Amino acid sequence: MNTVIKLANIETRMFFRDRLSVFWTFLFPVVMIWLFGSMFSGNMAGPFSFAELFIPSWIGVNIVTTSFFTLGTVLAGYRETGVLRRYQSTPLPPWKILTAHTVQGTVIFIISALLLMIFGMVMYDLEAPLYIGSTLLALLISIVAFFPFALFVTSLAKNTQSAAAISSLFLNLMLFLSGATFPVEMMPTILQYVSKVLPLYYVIQMLRGTWNEAPITEYGLEVGILLGIAVVSIVLASRFFRWSDR
Repeated sequence: MNTVIKLANIETRMFFRDRLSVFWTFLFPVVMIWLFGSMFSGNMAGPFSFAELFIPSWIGVNIVTTSFFTLGTVLAGYRETGVLRRYQSTPLPPWKILTAHTVQGTVIFIISALLLMIFGMVMYDLEAPLYIGSTLLALLISIVAFFPFALFVTSLAKNTQSAAAISSLFLNLMLFLSGATFPVEMMPTILQYVSKVLPLYYVIQMLRGTWNEAPITEYGLEVGILLGIAVVSIVLASRFFRWSDR
């Protein structure tokens, strides 16, 4: 376990040296929340405020960005440059390497989620989750679903550029069609059906719900779908993940 922690610590320090990664992970969501807040805050219809809807949604979006860019695309780059192949030649077992990257991604996500929550509390009087235990469990289930899903999807890419393109495609589809930025109810009927195919839709429903309305026991469908995605993704990722381009 000490080896996993040390490797995760190294990867985390390398992440913070990349200014672009820091911007897109921490500052971009804050800027987007501020922009949407300037447009919609105070003009929200329904029982919930702008912050109660958008902050949980963007925490969900951060799970996607962390999964695909901090984890999947980085590992694709390591594969292309031969770093993963060199790891294979060390005494480190593969599961420790993947676990270290998963720990690092989780740490990055936790920091980004706390930053968004604090920003929401300071700027928009956001309150803590109504069912905080359920919200934390919902986040854990979402991470368990998305991390292997991103590993599988990006493992199909031939190089880093392809992995980044795939990641951007998935991010944009889920960002605009899952209900994170625009209410699903406002979309054409066909797009509403498309939104329910996207994993982020169920993450957002679960996070918004446990934050504002009910415990996670009321979201059995969302939990079941995400756990199903997790199981399938773990099987596919273990089958298709490559340690080298050969």
